Amino acid sequence: MRARRLAALILILCASAIAGCGGTTLLGTNSSSSSSSTGAQSSASAGGTATTSTTAPAPAGTVKGADGHFATVIPDGFVNALGSVQASIKIQYLAAAPSHDGFSTNINVVAEPSGAQPSIDTIADSEIAGVKRAEPQAHNFSQLQSLTVDGQSARAIDYLSLPDKRRLLHQYQVFVAKSGTIYTITYSALPSDYDGNLAAVKQVTDGWHWLS
Repeated sequence: MRARRLAALILILCASAIAGCGGTTLLGTNSSSSSSSTGAQSSASAGGTATTSTTAPAPAGTVKGADGHFATVIPDGFVNALGSVQASIKIQYLAAAPSHDGFSTNINVVAEPSGAQPSIDTIADSEIAGVKRAEPQAHNFSQLQSLTVDGQSARAIDYLSLPDKRRLLHQYQVFVAKSGTIYTITYSALPSDYDGNLAAVKQVTDGWHWLS
């Protein structure tokens, strides 16, 4: 697995950023060997230009990921916030809910090469090991759960973390791989909001379409 690990990406969005005024903060962009916090300001060009020349059109009611290789829905009560954040890595997809207690529950997708890993179980184990190295304060890991994402075998896990060392978050991550790329879907919420918005992640995974 590559040393740079994107699976533990946490996006912290302030209410003013979702409303279109003010900045955003990107916290917990972790690698397997180090973790860092990077500030970011609003940018309409964030997320990069999607590569769409060899991919199918997005089905009605969905949005394409930045790489053009998948599309999925924006869940009910969330907005497409990809244009509201500029980051040092390419974010494929970002949906955010209105801020509550200073935090916007959000779902993001990042991608990384899968290398020679032979199975989704090996991929999931490697990704989770990377999270634990990059975020040693993460705890209460659930058992791995099996699911499918548009026909591809996937694995999911949830846990508690402190990406900014002060704010406890409950996170749920789905790992799925296709055509040599691992896609990590990360749902981040305050513990008090986790159950109330968890169905939004199922909307994203159920609404997922591979375009190439």
